[in-house]
Amino acid sequence: MDRDLNKLGFKCGVEIHQQLLTDKKLFCRCPAGLYSTEHHAEVLRHMRPTLSEMGVYDGCALMEFKTKKEIVYLLNKESVCTYDMDDTPPFPINEQALEIAIELALLCGCGVVDEMHIARKQYLDGSIPTGFQRTGIVGINGSIPFEGKKIGVSHFSIEEDACREVEDSGHFIHFRTDRLGMPLIEVVTEACFKSPEEAARGVRHIGRLLRASGKVRRGIGAVRQDVNVSIEGGRRVEIKGVPRYQLIPALTRIEALRQKALLEIRDELKRRKITQDSLKAVEEDITDVLRNSRSPILSDAIAKGHRIRAIKLVGLSGILNTPTQPGRMFSSELAGRVRVIACLDEIPNLFHTDNYPEYTRNHIDSRAIRLALKLGPQDVGVIVWGPEGDTITATAEIKNRIVEACDGVPCETRQHLRDGLTDFERILPGADRMYPDTDHPPVRIAAERVERIRNALPEPTYKIEERFRSYGIPEDAIADLALSPRIKLVDELARQKIDMKLVGRLMGQAVRSLGRQGISVDKIDDRTWIELATKLLSEKVPQKNYEPVLKAITADPALEISSLISSIKE
Repeated sequence: MDRDLNKLGFKCGVEIHQQLLTDKKLFCRCPAGLYSTEHHAEVLRHMRPTLSEMGVYDGCALMEFKTKKEIVYLLNKESVCTYDMDDTPPFPINEQALEIAIELALLCGCGVVDEMHIARKQYLDGSIPTGFQRTGIVGINGSIPFEGKKIGVSHFSIEEDACREVEDSGHFIHFRTDRLGMPLIEVVTEACFKSPEEAARGVRHIGRLLRASGKVRRGIGAVRQDVNVSIEGGRRVEIKGVPRYQLIPALTRIEALRQKALLEIRDELKRRKITQDSLKAVEEDITDVLRNSRSPILSDAIAKGHRIRAIKLVGLSGILNTPTQPGRMFSSELAGRVRVIACLDEIPNLFHTDNYPEYTRNHIDSRAIRLALKLGPQDVGVIVWGPEGDTITATAEIKNRIVEACDGVPCETRQHLRDGLTDFERILPGADRMYPDTDHPPVRIAAERVERIRNALPEPTYKIEERFRSYGIPEDAIADLALSPRIKLVDELARQKIDMKLVGRLMGQAVRSLGRQGISVDKIDDRTWIELATKLLSEKVPQKNYEPVLKAITADPALEISSLISSIKE
């Protein structure tokens, strides 16, 4: 499979977002990490785009504006302030967060800037009440050793996290603001990964490097990856907010094949002499034609006073049934745009005549649609239903997506679904969404400060793993030990010529198994570990007894090890 992806020119890069372990938020003094399901107030906002520094609107911002979202923020008084709600300017940047960011940038091999400028990155999806995220580049041009080569890091930023989405339905979206403003770093790699599995291993490699600092948050939502994928002839597509690196292989592989299918659709449209300029699309309200429809979906829409709108796509017969992802056709590309931009988010949200007679089970009268639209044998009709304004937006977006299909692969941000599938989330933002923040002065980063942090850097995980591998520690124990608080202890055991296979099985495999059972070994001191390893070796205790021994010691640290081992052997 990867050989086929190589032929397609598969390329992948990642943007790793990691929350920092700080007491306060980034640009205010609210506590960081104080999550809650309780709220004391609600604020309603509407977003509108602003011009970039060069006087241009960002395409993504314009798309978000078309959704006409009613954005509701759920405020908890313990974790939100007037800064979060854009009622007061930012405080000076959190120096604790900046200190950590400099350290992590150095671990990623970046050159640290001598003056950091805060910029505004426009977001109109409602996830940030200001409509923009404050962000600043801390480091550039980094590299991280990885599997005999290097992962290039184009830049390393510090920024504020966004709200937590609670509900998104129709034109209403609800957010909790407790996560808003928490310090977050972004590691942006070059498109250096040549296979889906390599990309996953690379994300794991960087994540372990950050985690080894002990200064990043752990748990659900604390780390998220945006994965960028392209193939030869395609364009960069961003899969947003992937929570676990294990999901990356399936997501990137299917995205590469989706782009291949879209390029084949482009070529077929060219063969049919359908271009962006020659495309013929006719829109019409056909509510009266289908007013007596036996379809539960359409009759329910009409009963609510909604409208049914259709668009005739001349010469596109068969195109909408072209497979793009496992179990998905090109029509799902249209449905994704309708769901997000027109806010018609109850699925199914469209029908098309190419799928007849499949729709007979839904009592969709394809013949009536064909007659109403005067479809020829090579034409296809698509219908949508909902509030009139939304149906007008929907058919316009269907036409826009067909126009894009004439050009191949559109630049998009896509959300990850189950089984490696993705769906449309928004147009990929461009440089026009960035502009300088006039509310926060530049932040000088003195060379002396950088050198002080550099001199105190923790040892990179990949170097620890190399050393442990040279000791002969079993491979499946190395990863756990390299992130444990017992690295110096392992080095000491190696100096004492203790059997390192035993050390790996005891301090790696057995400890990992106990951790899964909720049993911590953190109270076992170094002297006890050394004595335990020595006794287990000299008494030739089987590996199956390592866990019972550790359980007994954690339950009663005062136990005499020789007696304990003797009792287990008996």
